[in-house]
Amino acid sequence: MSEDDFDYDYDEDYRRRQSRTELALHRLLDDYRALQPPIHTRLKAPPNALEALRMVNAAHPTIIHGCNPLTPAGDGLDWEDAETYRRILGNGEVTIAVTDDGYADSVRRLADGFTTFVKPLEEKMAVPDFLDSLCDPEHTEIMYLQSQDGNVYRSEPRLDGDELEGMREYLQRDVSWMREAIGESADAVNLWIGSSRSVTSLHHDPYENIYHVLSGTKTFTLISPIEGLWLSQNFHPTSTLRRSTSSSALEPIPDPPPAYPVPWVESELFLSPIEPLVVTLHEGDTLYLPSGWWHRVEQTEGAGGLAVAVNYWYNSTLQASSHALFRLAQRTARIAGWEGVVPVDLDESEEEEEEEEEGREHDGEDREDGGDLRDGYWGGHAEGRGESGSESGEEWEPSDWGR
Repeated sequence: MSEDDFDYDYDEDYRRRQSRTELALHRLLDDYRALQPPIHTRLKAPPNALEALRMVNAAHPTIIHGCNPLTPAGDGLDWEDAETYRRILGNGEVTIAVTDDGYADSVRRLADGFTTFVKPLEEKMAVPDFLDSLCDPEHTEIMYLQSQDGNVYRSEPRLDGDELEGMREYLQRDVSWMREAIGESADAVNLWIGSSRSVTSLHHDPYENIYHVLSGTKTFTLISPIEGLWLSQNFHPTSTLRRSTSSSALEPIPDPPPAYPVPWVESELFLSPIEPLVVTLHEGDTLYLPSGWWHRVEQTEGAGGLAVAVNYWYNSTLQASSHALFRLAQRTARIAGWEGVVPVDLDESEEEEEEEEEGREHDGEDREDGGDLRDGYWGGHAEGRGESGSESGEEWEPSDWGR
């Protein structure tokens, strides 16, 4: 028997297996789309608690008409008018996200070709000054009130109080049918005040979200968690916008250690087979956004020049079988070579880093990603796995990075 009889093309076998793995992932998407509606669902009236529980179990974006998060004191007020907020909040100070491009949390490609996850400059501003700047078309810097970690209500009150406590007389603590369905109060209630110049970049949250528009419109571009497997999500070193000492212009400054790389989607061009849902909410509309759904948000101002919304974040119940099956899909995507899927397992990222390090030592190359995942990464810090106790690069808590 000759040596040729023992020849085996390992590369070809690998490509064949990889092709079959990719085919299985596409079949997974077909199975998902066979059951999920191709558009958002719509309710003509708020659900009761049982209907809300069914809605959460279906995990599909839903527009709800007739939902009112206002208290009796808030019902008669004009929420499009900036004077309403001046009257309620007075001269109190609020934390404002300031940017030069309208993207408060997003990936930016620098002049040297490298990328960085850029967080906004956060400044304390008196409410009247913020509203004046927001409504001034000549103001070059872009302002957005988006202090998300419960700026009206939160499950664990701050010792120094919440900046928007004055809004509590006018905004309900909970959406009653959602609280009854979930079994607990909202973990955080947030007020958002901005303009069409601000855009929320594509991301996903671990909360069941009830989002209500008070002024203007909000347009959500939505991608299901399954379709999210086809997004390219990579780790980026973090930076924060600061004012230049020479020109006072805003520029991203790398965060000092310990600063962990953040997984984020840089490009928002959605390639096949992703089919995003686009949902526009008008004043008085409410969106149920399921936990884990990717979303990008654009907005337009109402008659008073403001885009305003309030949202309620409820803790999501992790279902063991769904959680395990989705992680299997993520691991399968990684096996298929989809590097844009964040590693589910810490040991996988460690192995990849070791392989890359060996390659760099052999080739004499330097790092290009600006961070070492073995030293800790977003949601999976080397010491204690971060505040959230996560063992995955994608799981997070807002308190972990001050959102």
